[in-house]
Amino acid sequence: MRFQLFKLTLRRSGRLANGFVVAPDELRAHNVVLEHEIALNRENEGYELERFDEDVPRDMQSGLESLLDQAPAGIASYCPPLGWISHCGPVPKLNLFRIDVMDGQTSFVIAPNHDVAAAVFGECVPMEEGEDQVFGVHDGTTGLSNEHLRGLPALLEFGPVGLVKFDEERGWLPA
Repeated sequence: MRFQLFKLTLRRSGRLANGFVVAPDELRAHNVVLEHEIALNRENEGYELERFDEDVPRDMQSGLESLLDQAPAGIASYCPPLGWISHCGPVPKLNLFRIDVMDGQTSFVIAPNHDVAAAVFGECVPMEEGEDQVFGVHDGTTGLSNEHLRGLPALLEFGPVGLVKFDEERGWLPA
C-alpha cells in the first residue's frame, strides 16, 4: 500500500512547530500525531494536517518514492543532501549528535540515530574525491551549558534532520 505525506502545523505554547507525517490516510495521520504527543509527553493547542505528497516541490523529491512505498507510518523530515527520512524507532524521537573529526573539526547533527547522523555528516560535509575522514559520533548534549541548550527542544521535536549550528542570539538552527 502506498502511503501519503502530510504537512503538519502544530501550535504549542504560542509558537508553531512544523513537521511531516507519513500515513496511509488522514485518519491514521491524526493518530500518528496523537501517538507522537503521548510518547513525548507533550501537549499542543491544536494542529492542522495538509496533504503534501501531491505538491512536493521538485527540489524535495529525493527519496519521496521510497518513503511513501516503504516507510512505516510516522513522523518524517526532509534533509536536502539525503532526501526524505522516516523518524522510525520505538519512540519517534530526534537527538543531537556531535561529530568529531580526527583533524579537530566538530559538527552537530539532528538525527533519529547514530547511523543517520553519520550518513548526514558524510553527505553534507564536503570532501575531496578520494579523501577519507575518520570521525566519531557522540551524544551532542554532553557538556553543553544551559545557554547552549536554548532552541534545542524545538528542533528535536520535529526536525528537520540535518546539520545544525548554534547561534549566540537565536540558539540552535539548521546549518
